Amino acid sequence: MRRWAVPLVTVALATALPQPGTAQAGTVRADASAGVVPASRAGGALTAQTAQTAQTAHTAQTAQTAWTTQGAPPPVTALRRHFVEHTGLRISDVGRVYRDGRAVVTIWRRGRVEFDASGVYATDTTGRTEAGRGAIREFEGLIGRRLGSTRVICFPNEAYLSGPGYETWLPEGKSWLGLIGPANIKQTAALPQIVNVFEPATLGVLLSHSSVKRKSPSGTYHQGTVTLRTLYRVSPSFRDRLAGPPKGRSAKITVGFRLWLDRSNLARRLTTTWKQPVPGTPKRPTITVADTRYTGWGSDVTLAPPPPEDTADAGRVGGDLSPPPTLPVG
Repeated sequence: MRRWAVPLVTVALATALPQPGTAQAGTVRADASAGVVPASRAGGALTAQTAQTAQTAHTAQTAQTAWTTQGAPPPVTALRRHFVEHTGLRISDVGRVYRDGRAVVTIWRRGRVEFDASGVYATDTTGRTEAGRGAIREFEGLIGRRLGSTRVICFPNEAYLSGPGYETWLPEGKSWLGLIGPANIKQTAALPQIVNVFEPATLGVLLSHSSVKRKSPSGTYHQGTVTLRTLYRVSPSFRDRLAGPPKGRSAKITVGFRLWLDRSNLARRLTTTWKQPVPGTPKRPTITVADTRYTGWGSDVTLAPPPPEDTADAGRVGGDLSPPPTLPVG
């Protein structure tokens, strides 16, 4: 039996994208040819005792270097070790769609992820969407109040929505819409990020398609590309976003990714970028950028549905209910 507790959202929104070079740093190496000068060649400047001390320090440094670079498990193994009930992490997402160099859609979401033994069990996210840049803030200034955010709580066979846009469907005294059954919103479908690094197979594909790999004191940086066809093949959550497999030119669309792993080989940040043609104007494609931060790996997370007395069954309410907006793909 799962225990329930009221979730709290405490994640800061993502900041601007850095250039790939900011994550670079050479892998620490121990120079086996340096560190010891034989006493017979020291010319009196280095005694045998000093040489022995230098050798000991050199050996310790080499051992520490080996521990730092080799002590962490492989990334997929490190991920699987966190698949434990009532544990998880915090996430922060921002996704933007650009056309002609201007942001036409921006989606922010932040919240928490809860794991179980098989992977993602539940998500609780709060977010906002705006057309253009600054349009929401400008409108809020005109009306003199904030519009608020949309909150989405998802479990394997149920999802709950609250916030602007859903009040129309709610009876008096209710603040949540509940979607019950297998046709609900999937746990990760409400996130702007289309590449799900919580799936071992998907994470493995990113690593295998990495064309750039740099180590630094804070972890490892990977950069590469993967096609929508490949993502559809390996990623269940990506398949949930689409009505069917990408075909023709859509299947060949490449998603560029930059992945930062921490020293434990867990995802710290992921940015993805993909370009899509617009019907009728093929020379003016949209460019979509999603940026996700992952923090607090291994923290206690137990997500709960809203109180039943505050929830209305969306199936009984009826109407053309729209799910939370997502970034266009394929």
